[in-house]
Amino acid sequence: MQAQNPIVSHCYTADPAPMVFQGNDSLYVYCDEDMNVPGVNDFYYMERWRVYSTVDMVNWTDHGIAMPRTAFSWGREGTCWASQCVEKNGTYYWYICLSKPNDWRHYIGVGKSDKPSGPFKDARRQPIFDTGEGGDIDPTVFIDDDGQAYLYWGNNKLRYAKLRSNMILIDTSIGNKGVVEVPLTAEAFGGVKVDDKVTGSDCYEEGPWLDKRGDTYYLIYAAGGVPEHISYSTSSSPIGPWTYRGQVMRQQNTGSFTNHSGIVNYQGKDYFFYHMGWAQGGGGFNRSMAVEEMTFNADGTIRPIAATRTGVKALRTMNPYEQQQAETLNAGYGISVVGNESTGVYVTDIHSGDSMRVANVDFGTDGAHSITMRVASEKGAGYLVVRLNNAKGRILARIKIESTGGDNVWEERTFNLTNIPTGTHDVHFSFTGTGSESLFNWDWWQFNEFTSSIEHFKTPQEDALFYTLQGIPVSHPTHGIYIHKGRKCVIR
Repeated sequence: MQAQNPIVSHCYTADPAPMVFQGNDSLYVYCDEDMNVPGVNDFYYMERWRVYSTVDMVNWTDHGIAMPRTAFSWGREGTCWASQCVEKNGTYYWYICLSKPNDWRHYIGVGKSDKPSGPFKDARRQPIFDTGEGGDIDPTVFIDDDGQAYLYWGNNKLRYAKLRSNMILIDTSIGNKGVVEVPLTAEAFGGVKVDDKVTGSDCYEEGPWLDKRGDTYYLIYAAGGVPEHISYSTSSSPIGPWTYRGQVMRQQNTGSFTNHSGIVNYQGKDYFFYHMGWAQGGGGFNRSMAVEEMTFNADGTIRPIAATRTGVKALRTMNPYEQQQAETLNAGYGISVVGNESTGVYVTDIHSGDSMRVANVDFGTDGAHSITMRVASEKGAGYLVVRLNNAKGRILARIKIESTGGDNVWEERTFNLTNIPTGTHDVHFSFTGTGSESLFNWDWWQFNEFTSSIEHFKTPQEDALFYTLQGIPVSHPTHGIYIHKGRKCVIR
């Protein structure tokens, strides 16, 4: 079995916020993208938030740049930190934290969309509130059974507010203009931290996550100072008082000195999301999301969780005979995913030596005989090699991606397989080509149970009559796709 953690490997993703929405079959995870460049932006540098979704827990669809920093006119470059999205009355509200120009503090804002994958726009054109202090980061939002929404946040201090029914303003009738500070007592959080020293067994640090199971409210948070572990407290009310319960994920060598978690129930299983630094080139400022199964004991306590490379098992197989987005991946190396749900999302920056993988693909007993892809290529200088299982697996096809006329000129092309796969396997895609330029762009793929009707020619006969796809006759065709005897053909 291939390692499932981190769940995204083609870019660095941190601060996962998992959500399941009523009437939607997918599990969504909202996150920020670490874009640190050592020696250039050698700190937390994030310019956008991203959305991923899954239906099987091992293949993740990248929905592109669902909300860039520029969606907020008041936002400062590189400060797109932790976030969470919730849904109310068919609108999706994405709560973020962001600095202002010439201001080191973070502020909490909110984007909104009519789709869980966005794109999102600033819902208020300014922060929701201003405490006048620092530490206003890591918002988590929970909508209780009575419809009341609660917003928790804070670094070194823990605060909450009640959201009004419009979800973009807070109820100013409580606390200090609507903001309530939670006492960080030993009873509530295991201990206190003074001058970076912990007195007691534990302490609250940052990254709260509010959830409810049965009649019990759970507040899960990064704890213990730096390096961080994950702890939790419980209450019979969404506003406390809180009782410290212990550690959920102990501090271990994950390659990241911070952690940030969220929990969700999906398809009858409980999952714990967090971030780590185990990806290639990863670290404390280039983090990656990961997931483990979690278990609640009969008394409501949480069984401690360890970070693993194995991750979780697939909930179902992938159907290769349905159209699958190229940006749905189990792993990807070197490539990028761009776009959004309005303009289209696709895989780009494909260079020689890059690769992708999808997991748990069920070809059935009869097997696949061809593959159809939607691609765009200006120069047609690349090859795609399709293998079973891994980079050394049996080759199913070696495909030359001919020019389509431009990097934004899309065509569907079908290619026969040289070997017929059956049963359930991972599928590995690798890319070869010449030069350092991007080879092609890739939108989607689909295996077929039939053989392609497209003919392939190396050198066409002199008297053969060919037509362009626009119906123009060509007497001496060169490399490309043409019509010959009423059928598409490829001349290599």
